[in-house]
Amino acid sequence: MKNTLTKLETSKFQLDVEVDEEYWKAAQAKAFRKLAAKVSLPGFRPGKAPMAMIKAHVDPNKVLDTAINDMVNDVFVQAVQETKIRPLHNPDVELTKVDDKTVGFRFTVVTAPEVTLGAYTGLKAERKVAEVSEQEVSDSIAKLLQDNAELVVTEEPAKMGDTVVLDFDGFINGVAFDGGHADNYSLELGSHSFIQGFEEALVGVKAGESREVAVTFPAQYVAELAGKDATFACTIHEVKQKQIPGLTDESVAELDIEGVKTIEELKAHQKEKLLKEKADANEREHYQALLDQIVAGASVEIAKEILDDDAAREMENTKKQVESNGLTFQQYLDVIGKTQEQLQEELREGVVKNLTTYLVTLEICAKEKLFVDDAELDHELAKIAEGSNTTVEQMKSLYGQNIESFRDSLRQKKLQDFLLANNQ
Repeated sequence: MKNTLTKLETSKFQLDVEVDEEYWKAAQAKAFRKLAAKVSLPGFRPGKAPMAMIKAHVDPNKVLDTAINDMVNDVFVQAVQETKIRPLHNPDVELTKVDDKTVGFRFTVVTAPEVTLGAYTGLKAERKVAEVSEQEVSDSIAKLLQDNAELVVTEEPAKMGDTVVLDFDGFINGVAFDGGHADNYSLELGSHSFIQGFEEALVGVKAGESREVAVTFPAQYVAELAGKDATFACTIHEVKQKQIPGLTDESVAELDIEGVKTIEELKAHQKEKLLKEKADANEREHYQALLDQIVAGASVEIAKEILDDDAAREMENTKKQVESNGLTFQQYLDVIGKTQEQLQEELREGVVKNLTTYLVTLEICAKEKLFVDDAELDHELAKIAEGSNTTVEQMKSLYGQNIESFRDSLRQKKLQDFLLANNQ
């Protein structure tokens, strides 16, 4: 066979193949025998009539079609082996030539992305030292106490930070609108859960009171409400204040933190926790900075078709997620203030970045032999199984089709350890 490989664009090739006469003749003979076996003539079993009689009942054009269809896959596989390209999926096929001596095919092939690594060891990236101030410790304790505050019903007027339990009905031009009604809704004033102006207008209400609240919906909102003036008829059932416990050994013990019974122990615990959180965050930033350098120094060619397919999947997943939350896709676009085209481009940019990074890391793993074989996978599953009182087989069943994602996460951890050990 004669192969001619032409690069059309990124990761896309035109592969022209011309089959030699001997191969082509053999394919036609095979196709003829295949069709002849199905010919049924009076007085003869199928395929057993004299060849001269059978030949008269076999369409020559069908012989050519059958020969071409039967050989095209083998021709492509052989051409791929000879040219050493890596097809990503089945090619588009065009017949370019057919005569007695030869047949020609043109395959348009999208290949696996091509990755050329730059430097990925000996690089430098800043790594911050984790530090925690006394003020940060105090703030974390204050938040901890606030999170454990008790809501107590009060007869006093509501203020920011209080929770009001209310019924409300929303109207635009005197007409109720969908989503504008709720009963016994608990709303923390100052939480910014509602549109601007609503929570502020309830400051000063008392239990048993009614109040009309006037607001204007933001311009970036669902199309039916965007920019419109509305009024809400509100009936207040309860006002609740947060009763934050004071910082005492007794209140610390009630937080039920293992090994923490006193104020000093709580301070030490919170400082250690904050230090670990900062150290972990610093390590993630450091690793990401290294990874960004490595990706920037690599060359990755990804076919447009691959990016288009991945971006389309991201768009479809976004639509499904939006609709599962009770919004139409158009309402979602109205809220985020983007057109479908703008969102599509944003998703595509994310696909390019994520896929490029993944391909570069995959190439490093291949070059450095950072693989996770079945034995290592079973070992890691056994550690998890031991902690959850299950077996490895039960863990595999639990992961199901996601077992390869778990393997990939182990591989990524190997890669991280390797890069952190071989860069500064």
